[in-house]
Amino acid sequence: MPTRLEIVLSNSSDGIFYPGQELIGDVNAVLSKTCNVSRLRLTISGVGKTTWYEQYSGRGATTFKGKERYLYSELMLFQPFNEKSMEIPAGTYSHGFACQLPDTLPASFEGKRGHIRYFLKATLEQPWRQSKTTSLNFQIVRQLDLNNEILLPVRSELTKSLGYWPCVPSGVLYASVELPTSGFVPGQFIPAVIQVNNKGSNKITRIVTMLVQKITYAARRPKLTEKVERFIVCKNVTPGITLPEGGVLAAENLQVPWVLPTSSFSRVVQIGYELVVEFEIDSCFFNANQVIRVPVVIGVIPTRDSNMMESNAIRVWTRKA
Repeated sequence: MPTRLEIVLSNSSDGIFYPGQELIGDVNAVLSKTCNVSRLRLTISGVGKTTWYEQYSGRGATTFKGKERYLYSELMLFQPFNEKSMEIPAGTYSHGFACQLPDTLPASFEGKRGHIRYFLKATLEQPWRQSKTTSLNFQIVRQLDLNNEILLPVRSELTKSLGYWPCVPSGVLYASVELPTSGFVPGQFIPAVIQVNNKGSNKITRIVTMLVQKITYAARRPKLTEKVERFIVCKNVTPGITLPEGGVLAAENLQVPWVLPTSSFSRVVQIGYELVVEFEIDSCFFNANQVIRVPVVIGVIPTRDSNMMESNAIRVWTRKA
């Protein structure tokens, strides 16, 4: 049996760690015969990378790349004293290690245009021979505590004149979305108060309320630039309303499913969320739909005064007095 290396984590059977936690384990070296060993070292790394391509007319494709290192530590587990190498008899040898993880590590992430990964790599160096290596991935999970965030009621408004050439102007749409707080956790309901005042003849065919995940990838080469991806996490669809010269008040409760928490600890990959309310309008103009976006924070630990965990998903539509 040839020389074999193995990394074993002793304080996490599933390879999941939290920022600030200690990484503890052993590197086991199995030598099938007597070997000259120069040293045995262990590196602990955390890196974020982004890559995507942009097609430009007449210039071909340009590759954008970004990279950020969050963690790098090298531990020397074995090295002969005052000698370049040492003869080690056949057998199994175990070398323990421990490393304190920084508090600022971003969570592990895998995306279409980038990732954040953490891994350990053990290297057994021998003179005049190719080094033996082995690696082991581990994950970082961040528990975003909403009690440590500044969360305030939020309100976003929209005023839009409807009707464009060749259409005849058909009125003005006033709309607003209001939330009692800007922070939520999976399992809670987002109680959005949607107010609509449609001063015109256009019919709102339906109103779609969505929780959207916003992933921002950043690149530094060949120039500083960003690429944003949006994914609909969940949504509610409300039938249309016709309210010429009238108003409506809506209470939409959108339940947050399990998703990655909001993350801004990385410069190359950031995760955010927004509540998006889209008003689909029956109009001859092909892009008449109107959208209101409200940024929200998705955490893991709810606020201590939160009373929304037991809410029921209801929809109540009432005409505004």
